[in-house]
Formats: sequence, C-alpha cells, structure tokens
Amino acid sequence: MNCLRSLKFIKKVDPKYKKYGLEIILIHPPEWEFEKLRENIDFAIKKYKITFPLIIDKDKKIIKKLKVNFWPTQILIKNRKILYKHVGEGAYKKLENSILKSLKLKSKKIFNQEPKYIKYPTFYLGKRKQNKAITHNGWIQKDEHLQSTKNSSSLTIFTKGRIINFVAESLSKRPIKVNVKLNNKVIKNLTINKPQLYNIIKLKNVKQQNLTLTTKRNLAVYSFSFQ
Repeated sequence: MNCLRSLKFIKKVDPKYKKYGLEIILIHPPEWEFEKLRENIDFAIKKYKITFPLIIDKDKKIIKKLKVNFWPTQILIKNRKILYKHVGEGAYKKLENSILKSLKLKSKKIFNQEPKYIKYPTFYLGKRKQNKAITHNGWIQKDEHLQSTKNSSSLTIFTKGRIINFVAESLSKRPIKVNVKLNNKVIKNLTINKPQLYNIIKLKNVKQQNLTLTTKRNLAVYSFSFQ
C-alpha cells in the first residue's frame, strides 16, 4: 500500500518532466512469493495503469547495490551518480526540486507544498513481519500470511483511518466469500480470488472500531493497510 500511495505522486511527475529527459523506472523487489509471478505482475501493471518501464528485482540485487532496505524509495540518478535519495513516502517537493536542478529548469512546480498523505503503517500477519494486535480463531500462521483452516474461521482487528484494505488470496481453485462485520454488525460480503489488494470498507470517520472477517478454509491474508 505504501508503494501504491507513492505511485500516485510519481505519476504526476512523469508527464511534466519526461519531455526534458527524465526517465522514470520502477524497481519491483517482490515482498511476497506471489509477487514474483509474471502473471500477477502483469495484472498489477494493468490494474494500476503503470506505463513506466519496470524491472523485477527477484533476488533484491539491485536494491542492495543501491543500499535500499525499505520501499518505497525514490532515487534520482544522473551519469551513474545518485543526486537525491529519500527512503519512505513523502518528500515529493524535495524530489521535484532535485529534478529541476538536475535538468537545469525553471518551471512552474507540481508540488508547491508537500502533499498530504496517510502515514498509517501496514499491518502484517505472517511470521516474518508479525503484528500482535489481532485476535483470530481457526487460522494457522505461515511465514507470509494467516491461512484459514475452518469453515467458520474469523479474525478481528482494530481499524485505523477511513479506508481499510487487505492483501489476500484464495488458496483454493475457486473464489472464497468473506463476511465483514463492523462492531459485530454485518456490513458486506467480499469475494476473494487472485492475490491482490482488496478494499474492505470506507468509513465516515477515523474512530477506532472492531472489524471482523469470517470465512471458509483456505483463505490467505497477508496484511492490512489503512488510509
């Protein structure tokens, strides 16, 4: 989710400065195993309308060479020299200033002020990046995700922000239904199929609430993100 939020701002930079020689290239270091599969990468490129060249960094050799251990990271390179580097979201105004300086341009800016963006961290469910503030029944924890093992498996989290998303997939050959409750009240049903980011709910306020998902076996949930 952090990368998708960053992508929204990077997309604004490309059409303005491409004609002056700026070339944007996305480096994709897969966070989960399913992100290494070409079919899933192609699906995401189409879904999020990505038109930049994209390099799949399966073994993370490129980002290690660039000394990147967290993403998104924005790096401005000219003649093999790093002119600007920012780890994490934000600092888009500084990025644009560095682009203008490197291209020796005086132009009306896209970001006169630093854009506002949500700073809630992603909530991981696998053993590798485990978060504790979750209760679940009928799930087994794998390295990358929680996997439902019963036909009435449920998990509950406390919400943050107004928009709640999660990365999930059906491990069966067919779609899986997920019942969504907010404060014990059923609000909707989701259909989960291929691995991707799914929107769960858009709330009217940022008040913390209980969100419960109930499903059948063989659903994998990787993370929750909040906006």
